[in-house]
This record gives sequence, structure tokens and C-alpha cells, in this order.
Amino acid sequence: MNESARTLDTTVLTHGIKRSAPLTTPIEQHIEELRIKGFTLVDSGLTAGEIADARTKLDDIYEVQADEVGGEANLKLMNDANIARAVCAYDPLFLKIATLPVIMQISAAYLEQYVVLMSQNGIINQPSTDHYQFTWHRDLNYQHFTSSRPLSLSALVALDPFDDVTGGTYVLPATHLVEDFPSDEYVVNNQQVVTCPAGTIIFFNSMLFHRTGRNSSAGVRRAVNHIIVPPMLRQQYDFKGIFEDQGVEVDDPAVREYLGFAYTLPKSIREWRAGKIDAALAEQGAVA
Repeated sequence: MNESARTLDTTVLTHGIKRSAPLTTPIEQHIEELRIKGFTLVDSGLTAGEIADARTKLDDIYEVQADEVGGEANLKLMNDANIARAVCAYDPLFLKIATLPVIMQISAAYLEQYVVLMSQNGIINQPSTDHYQFTWHRDLNYQHFTSSRPLSLSALVALDPFDDVTGGTYVLPATHLVEDFPSDEYVVNNQQVVTCPAGTIIFFNSMLFHRTGRNSSAGVRRAVNHIIVPPMLRQQYDFKGIFEDQGVEVDDPAVREYLGFAYTLPKSIREWRAGKIDAALAEQGAVA
């Protein structure tokens, strides 16, 4: 094959086109990629020193959080090992990462409204170790629907290189536009591996099916994922807190559920994981 045959033709010619989407800013190019294929890559602007600090601090926070729940064995019990949660509350560097200008700008432009950080988790991909992130999933778990406007944006910040050795992130392009997970044959034939250097942000629609690639290197591969949403799905008021402040008791379980009493947010990662441990132990007892 000659060189010209291998060169991709970048000439854009059209026929019968009455409508198109011209781009005027770099952000619009990323928004277009998010809308059509479901993901896009952007440089974070973090310095090499900040990325190196983030790696060390992520490992340190994970150790702190493991100690908070009585050791890593309890994290494994609840299937939460190698995840450091809400890391922005543990170190200012991760608050800086969560509020990077490019994250704030692309999130606001893509979701087209006021946005809220729903979660921020550090992902520690140990070499040759199984992890539930290796399985195909959506960041809005268990959801099988599509919407005309995006409901959520994920921003995965690579702290180590994503490559053929450490493993890239696998995506199924455009699956944020279909309700069901496709067939195994479709997955095998259409999955795409996203690789990038440390400091890159992989933005993707949270409904895009994706998974973590296997790390076959000798070192740890770290990343920090952010799930960013519009506030429309939150309760407008903390009804439970308001009722308690007013000294009003609600005994009817159905009414308590309707008012959101069962969904009071935990006030710490320790409290959140305590519930997970209790549930895991109860399930083990039921099986035994």
C-alpha cells in the first residue's frame, strides 16, 4: 500500500446538507464529541509536580479511610477496596482538581445549567488485581433509559499514564444514546480503548458504558473520577431536618419514605461505609 492510500482524507465535502454545526470555540468541539460519541479528552493543566503530589496524597487518604473503618479487610468486605471517597474533603489539592476551570466550564456548557458535584472518588488500580470497575457499567448505575438532554457528566482525571501496559479505559462509543447494554458480539467488535498521558481528563456522559482496563504493569495506576449533575434531582429542602427542627414526628413509614427521610445523606465517609459494612455482614449472616 502506498503512502497516499494510508493517509486519511481530511477534506470535508457535503451533498444535500441543509443544517450543520459549525464550531466557534475549542470547548464546543469537546461538547460536540460528548453529544455524539459520548466522550472527549482534554488536558487538565495540572503541573507535573501537582500530579505527583496527587498520587502520593491519594494513597495516603486511602490508608486513612481504611483505618477509619477498621482496616482494608472491611473495605474488601463491602467491595469498596482501592477506592478513596470524597477526597476533596481530605486535601485541598483534590478540591483544586474538582474545581479545575476546564471541568467547571465543560460541565456547565454540556449540562447547560447550574451543576453540582455528586461524587468524587479516587480509583487505585493495582497491578494484576480484579476490581468491580473492570466490569462494564454506567456511572449512573442500574439505569436503562435515554434522555434528549444529558443528565450527568463524568470527568476522569488520569494521575498515571493510561497505556497498553497500565491499561486504558474501555468505552462503547454512543451507548449513552441506547437504553440496553448491547450483545457480547457488539461489545467485542466495537469497544474502544482510550489511552492518554497523566494529567489528561477523560470526559464522558455518565450513561456511556465503560470499564477500567486491566493493569499489567508493576506499578499502581491512579485516577480521580468526578460525577457532575444538574441539581434538578435533589430535594429542594431537607425535609427531615426541617421536621426535626419543628419538633414534628412522622411515624408512617410510607410518608417518611416520600419525604426522603430514608435518603438522608451521610455526614462522613466513615458513616457512609459503616452502613455498607452492616449490610455486607447482614448478607453474610443470611447466606450462612
